[in-house]
Amino acid sequence: MSAQYWIAKYVDDPFRNEPRNVGVIVEANGSLVARFFGEREDGVFDARKIKSKFLYPNVYSQWRDYWRDRIKSRDLTGIIKGKTANFYVDAGGDVTDTGSDNSGEVCHFLYTLLVGAGAMEAFEWKDTEDSEVDLAEDITVALKEFDVLATSAELLQVGRHPVVRNRDILGSHVTHTPSFSQQNGRLYVFEHINLSSMHINKAKERAGWMAYMFEDIRSAHKEAQTYSLVRPEKEDGVEQIEYAKTMLRGESTVINWSDENERQGFLQERKQVAA
Repeated sequence: MSAQYWIAKYVDDPFRNEPRNVGVIVEANGSLVARFFGEREDGVFDARKIKSKFLYPNVYSQWRDYWRDRIKSRDLTGIIKGKTANFYVDAGGDVTDTGSDNSGEVCHFLYTLLVGAGAMEAFEWKDTEDSEVDLAEDITVALKEFDVLATSAELLQVGRHPVVRNRDILGSHVTHTPSFSQQNGRLYVFEHINLSSMHINKAKERAGWMAYMFEDIRSAHKEAQTYSLVRPEKEDGVEQIEYAKTMLRGESTVINWSDENERQGFLQERKQVAA
């Protein structure tokens, strides 16, 4: 089964045009379901949750009620057409290979991924989190040693273009927060994946998420360059691992972080861009 989804977005400042995802609408197998920020998993809306997140919480509440009313009438056209500079619903795309998941389960996954806690919880990667944290720390230490990782002071220096951590980047459909990025005219995006200790059944999922993020960012930033910083697996040939590597190569330059030459070449390039 496949599912189609839409993303409800809120723009606090139309001049800056930095939308934030506030809801997900999913249509699958004839069923239309949704979840919006402020709603509990049982669908009950808790207005207390929105007070600190919106400049005018009552306006968001009215939009949420409007979207809910249109969904009840199955009026997706009305939802898409009803938009302002601050609130609108945009097409997200399709989710394929949903297996036996129903529309509610797909909606829960997409809401967690795009609005809620993020990829770590959506894909249930908590059992692999330690290995990813270790790799991220290794990358952070190397960037610091090359004097290319930003501090608050460095960000204020004219002519410096350091690597920054966890900066939001607007894609064509979704705002992403890659682990590392750098910009000097051209945008550079870096994400890591540890294939040496990751459970095999999670490798394909994380690689797929990375590939989607890279593609979505490059759609919005035509000159962007994307990199997968990979700690390679101990053994080749596992189907899921090979699939993961193929996806990453299709959407990014793959850097073997365990290879001294590749790692040093990547770090030297970061130093050149930073300067």
